Amino acid sequence: MPTQSFRTFETFFDSVRHASLRATLLGRDRGNWMLTHLIVNNLSVQWGRAGGKAVVEGASKLGGLTIFLQTQGASAFSGNGRRLDELSLMVAGPGEEFCLAADASSRRWCSLYIPNEKLAHANGGATTSLASMRGVFQLPPQRIGRFRSVIKQLDQTVQQAPAAFDSAASQRTAEQKLVCEVCNVLSGPREAEHALGRHVVPRRQIIGMSMNFVDQHDGEHLSIEQLALAAGVSERTLRDAFQQYFGVAPVRYLNRRTLHQVRAALKSADPSRATVTEIATQFGVWQFGRFARDYRFLFREFPSETLRHQH
Repeated sequence: MPTQSFRTFETFFDSVRHASLRATLLGRDRGNWMLTHLIVNNLSVQWGRAGGKAVVEGASKLGGLTIFLQTQGASAFSGNGRRLDELSLMVAGPGEEFCLAADASSRRWCSLYIPNEKLAHANGGATTSLASMRGVFQLPPQRIGRFRSVIKQLDQTVQQAPAAFDSAASQRTAEQKLVCEVCNVLSGPREAEHALGRHVVPRRQIIGMSMNFVDQHDGEHLSIEQLALAAGVSERTLRDAFQQYFGVAPVRYLNRRTLHQVRAALKSADPSRATVTEIATQFGVWQFGRFARDYRFLFREFPSETLRHQH
């Protein structure tokens, strides 16, 4: 998983795993090509940095979706002839051809490969709602901003603590989290599905179905989208129900749930063999600074103190 450096663009593009590529260098090869790769079960993520101006043509990997996101220097990239910006996303279906162009060196990008069966499982057994999302398109700022934030968090975690993803638990959680975010960014807002005359679900029933779903998936990373789907309501309705019953939004509830899960794992871990980072990553924590602050606020001690069993 460590970041690899390449002296030439040929060796760099030969190492890219999500597509069969043919690259043409248009500017001076500055030799600063870098690639980081993370595999979580059958899903994979790559972060790359271009070392020169180039045009890349190719066909995406069979069996799933390939997503391209520029993470630095958005205006330096074009996809299928369209200039990319901060709101842009590029999606290629299985075996689809595409063309990417980088106008300058030292620009960073990320690509994800998501198998079709993973998307189908997360999307209720079907991928038809995602079928129209192909090519280069723009998304609302809030949706693409959330997706960018998740990818950035994961990138930072991989760079700072690559060994944290060695465990099966960390890989399973990372896969669940990424698949959920991909479904969210490629699907329209759930509120758009809310039609006039729709049956009103009692809030008590919403909370009951949500909590049943939480209990059935103990130890797994969960999202607001999953809770809303389990309760059969929009995310807005779910937020209203949680606010009335618990006095907090569902995102805050899930955050606190994660903190309690990590705390239980820290208490049962061997401090001579485990680290806070390794354990937190198993529960989908990729923002360690924020995690430490929230943990101390809630439990009045640092996670490291819990791990050392200083009670």
